[in-house]
Amino acid sequence: MKVIFDPQEPLDSSTSATIGIFDGVHIGHRQIINLIREQAVKNGLASCVITFHPHPQKVLRGSEIPLIVPFRERLKLFEKEGVDITVCFSFTKDFAQISAKDFVREMLADKLRVKNIFVGPDFFFGRKREGSTELLEAMGRSCGFETKIIRPVSFDGELISSTMIRKLIEDGMVKKAAKFLGDYFFISGNVKQGEKRGRRLGFPTANLDTDWELLPKKGVYVTWTHLDGARHRSITNVGVRPTFDAKQLLIETHILGFSGDIYGKSMRIEFVDRLRDEKRFESVDALVAEISRDVEKAKNIFDNL
Repeated sequence: MKVIFDPQEPLDSSTSATIGIFDGVHIGHRQIINLIREQAVKNGLASCVITFHPHPQKVLRGSEIPLIVPFRERLKLFEKEGVDITVCFSFTKDFAQISAKDFVREMLADKLRVKNIFVGPDFFFGRKREGSTELLEAMGRSCGFETKIIRPVSFDGELISSTMIRKLIEDGMVKKAAKFLGDYFFISGNVKQGEKRGRRLGFPTANLDTDWELLPKKGVYVTWTHLDGARHRSITNVGVRPTFDAKQLLIETHILGFSGDIYGKSMRIEFVDRLRDEKRFESVDALVAEISRDVEKAKNIFDNL
């Protein structure tokens, strides 16, 4: 996949395109990407996703919107879906002042050589959101491209959106979030040195150092851990270890049946299901007993996946 930031010259090929943030690249996004790929193959075009970074609401409103995945991971997900070209515009206050008509003429028609573009019915763009699907359709006819309006995707009777998925993850509902994402919600980073308290309790943990903006609600989760090209059963605690009066938020993963030195290694954690809230125990023995029960519950869940 070719990635182009803030294109200054026309692309080498005409495109079948879609435009949006696509945070998480959920199953609704994937449907649209499949459509642009089908049109690209049918008409000899390149499939193109047009996106923005940072999130426009962070620039326009100062909103702290935690992304489901970092921007670099969004690009990897586009590539996984078979996109030929991703074009990313740097969203700044100056960029936000581009009129809707100029964006269509200069960006979509001239630089990105769009021949068809797929958008949702509530798509707005340009300065002060002055551009609508009606304007896009009208200008497309004069600029030589077709606009296709795609209905929002529903699953189990619920409209899928990145906002809804983000809320599910923040509420700890990772199993439901996975249905809408089309895969497990994941975080990744490097294993960092910890206090080795888990090892002394009989449950050694890998502490993850990550730059993810979005984390699940504090608690204990059933997880898959990817390490050195292998996938391992695991449980992960997201929290502050109240039994030990700790304050710092940690992501600690106990990999079932695993031993070895993994400090500094890259690790990816996929959240399968939630076991329980994080809580304070009256004694270390009570904590150890509860972790033992967590492990058994996790094994049962894995056995029934």
